[in-house]
Amino acid sequence: MKNLKKDNKGFSLVELIVVVLIMAIIAVALAPQILKWVNNSRISSDVNTMQTLVGNAQVAMANEKAYAERTKGISIKVDKTNGCVVSGTSLNAATSDGFLKKFYEVCGVTDAAGLKKAYQVKQSGDNVEILVSIDANAKVTGKINNGVDSVND
Repeated sequence: MKNLKKDNKGFSLVELIVVVLIMAIIAVALAPQILKWVNNSRISSDVNTMQTLVGNAQVAMANEKAYAERTKGISIKVDKTNGCVVSGTSLNAATSDGFLKKFYEVCGVTDAAGLKKAYQVKQSGDNVEILVSIDANAKVTGKINNGVDSVND
């Protein structure tokens, strides 16, 4: 018989299983923290979206014709179902040179479809919404409702 050299340079199956088991334990231990980081990132993104919309609405209200529409109860709502919707009494981009037209212009879009694409809610859940409202004094306020609590600007 030939003499076989025992010069094995690989890992045994037991060693590989132990390493995989250790990695699985570490992954299970870190998963809640990673999920928390992801959720905080989504919340931060929604806060930035709200602040951007508030800023854009304030810039749009600087226009004289847009400012004249402040008594119409203007509101901007962003949610998962409808996207970004601007509403108010008789706001019409086609016929108005007021708030809606200026708001689209400041946001860098041409219509509601572009607004829906540009501003989206990142948090999970169907009841999360970003609300921006403009009162009769042209004061712009923002709020995020996520079904549990809310964040105000």
